[in-house]
Amino acid sequence: CFVDESVREAVGRRVKLTLRRNVQLEVKGEKVENRVLVSVEQSFSYLEIYGVCSNKPNQLLLEHERGPWSLRLGSADEVDEVVAHIGSCLQQICPAGSPVKLMKKLSLNPPERAAALQALWAEQSSSDLGPCGGFSHQYWCVCDYLGLPYREEVQWDVDTIYLTQDTKELNLQDFAHLENRDLVAIIAVLEYNQWFTKLSTKDYKLSTDVCDQILRVVARSSQLEELMLDNAGLRSDFAQKLASALSQNPSSTLHTLNLSNNSLEDKGVSALSAQLAKLPLGIKHLNLSRTSVSPKGVNSLCQALCANPVVASTLTHLDLSGNSLRGDDITSLHNFLGHPNCLQTLDLSNSDCSLELMCSSLYKGCLKHLSVLNLSKSVFSHRKCKEIPPSFKQFFSCAQALTSVSLSGTKLPHEALKALLLGLGCNPSLSDVSLDLSCCELRSGGSQVLEGCIAEIPNISSLDISDNSLDMDLITLLVWLAKNRSIRHLSLGKNFNNIKSKNVAQVLNNLVLMIQEEDSPLTSLSLADSKLKADISIVLNALGSNTSLTKLDISGNSMGDMGAKILSKALQINSKLRTLVWDRNNVSSQGLQDVAGALEK
Repeated sequence: CFVDESVREAVGRRVKLTLRRNVQLEVKGEKVENRVLVSVEQSFSYLEIYGVCSNKPNQLLLEHERGPWSLRLGSADEVDEVVAHIGSCLQQICPAGSPVKLMKKLSLNPPERAAALQALWAEQSSSDLGPCGGFSHQYWCVCDYLGLPYREEVQWDVDTIYLTQDTKELNLQDFAHLENRDLVAIIAVLEYNQWFTKLSTKDYKLSTDVCDQILRVVARSSQLEELMLDNAGLRSDFAQKLASALSQNPSSTLHTLNLSNNSLEDKGVSALSAQLAKLPLGIKHLNLSRTSVSPKGVNSLCQALCANPVVASTLTHLDLSGNSLRGDDITSLHNFLGHPNCLQTLDLSNSDCSLELMCSSLYKGCLKHLSVLNLSKSVFSHRKCKEIPPSFKQFFSCAQALTSVSLSGTKLPHEALKALLLGLGCNPSLSDVSLDLSCCELRSGGSQVLEGCIAEIPNISSLDISDNSLDMDLITLLVWLAKNRSIRHLSLGKNFNNIKSKNVAQVLNNLVLMIQEEDSPLTSLSLADSKLKADISIVLNALGSNTSLTKLDISGNSMGDMGAKILSKALQINSKLRTLVWDRNNVSSQGLQDVAGALEK
C-alpha cells in the first residue's frame, strides 16, 4: 500500500495506473537499483520500444529509443505478464497492427513463451477501444510522443459530436482555429486509428508540416479511403510527394481523391498519374477540377487510367472541369471515354472541350452507367447542319442511365439542339432527365426547335431554358410546353430583357394558363432575375388558387412592397406551396411584415 501511494503521488492522482511490478534495473555492470515499473494509461512510450528480449527466466531487456533497459523481475511469469501488457497496450493504440511487428523484435527463451503471448494477443478484441475507435486515447499518446499539448476540446469534439453523428470523416475545418502543430497531432492519429476513413478540408491553406503529416498517413494507413483537399494551397510538389507516399503503401485502400482548386499543373498531375496507373485497387472518385492542367497533363492522366486494368471497373466519378481542354489534342481522354468503363458522373464543364467529340467518344464507351453529364461551356465545333455527326444524336438516344445533362453556356446550333431533343425523346431507357440549356443563345431559332419537339418528349422532368433571349417567342413556346406531360420543373428566368412592356402580360398570361391546368404536372417554377417588376403580379394573383406548384422562385424581379402585398394575399389561401425564393425584390420592412403576417395566418 505504501508503494502504491508513493507511485500515485509521483505520477499524479488523476493518472490511471494499470500495472505495477517491483524490478531491479541494471545501471552499471552488475550493479542494480530497486525500482517500481508502472504502466501509465496515456503513455505513448510503448511505441518507442522496438525490441523485447528475455533469454533468462526472470530477465527482461527492453530496447528503447532512449536506450536499452535491463530489468530483473521476480519470476518468468512476471516477465511474461509485463511483455503481454506491452503488447496489449500496443494493440490498443494500433488496433490494426500486430504487437510483434510493432515491437520489430521479440525474442523469448524458450520460444514457446513467445508463441503463447502471440496467441493471447490474437484472442484479444479491439472492439471496446472507446468512442470513434479510441481516437482520444490515441490522440493523447500522439501528443505525448510528439511533445505537443493535449487539447481537451479535440477530445470533446470527437467523443461527443463526431460520435453522435456517427461520421467517418475527420474534417480539419472543425479544428482550423487551432495552431498548425495541433493539426499535425490530430492528423497523426490516423496512422493508427481504424474508425476514420476520410480526411477532408476546404478553403484552408495547409502548412508544410500539416502536408507532410498527411503524406505520412497516406504512406502508412490501411484505413484511409478518401482524401479531400479542396483549395488547400497545394502545388505540384505535393502531388509528386503524394505519388511517392502511395507507392510506399501496398496496403492502401484509398479510392477517393479530391485535389480540386489547387495549382498542381501538368508536372504534379503527371507524377500522380504514374502512380494511379499502379494502384492495385484502382480508384473510384477522382476530382482534379481547376488544377491548372493543360491537354498535355490530361493526356498523361488518361494514359495512366487506361494503363491500369482495374480502373475501367472502378472509376465512377471523374471531374476535370475548369481545366483547359480546348482543341483536338486530348486524344487520350477520348480514348479512355471511348472504351468500356463504369463512369457514372463526368464533369468537363468550363473546359472549352468539343461537345460533339465528347459525345462521340461517350457513345463508344460508357452508355450503360453514365447518369450525370456536365459539359457546360463546351464548344460545338461543327457549325453547319450537315456536319453534325450522327453519333451526337445516337449518344442521347442510346444512353441507358442519364438523369442529368448540363450544356449551360454552350452555343448550340439549331440542328444540334434538334438532334439532342430527338435523341432523348426516342430513348426508351430514360424516364427522369434534368436538362440544363440555360445561356445557350437559343433565341427565336432555338425556340422554334423546342416548339417542334418538346410536346412529345416523355422523359424530361426538369428543363432550364433561362437566359436565352426568348422574349416574345415565349408566347408560343409556353403553349407547346403546356402540352408536355413529363416536365415538373421549369426555369424561364432572364428571358424578358428585350420584350416590350405591353407584351410581357401576354407571356405571363400564357404561363398562368399553363400552371392553372387542372392536371398540370408542373410542381416547380423559376422566374429568377427576370426584372418583371409590377408585371410579376400576374403570376402572384394566380398563385392563390394554384394547386400544382410546391416551389416558386421569383427572386431578382424588383417587385417592391406592392408585389409583397399581393404575394401576402396569395399565401393566405395557398396551401400547396412549400418553398418560396423571393430575395432581391426591393422589399422594405413593411413588405416583409405583410408576408410574415400572411404566413402566420
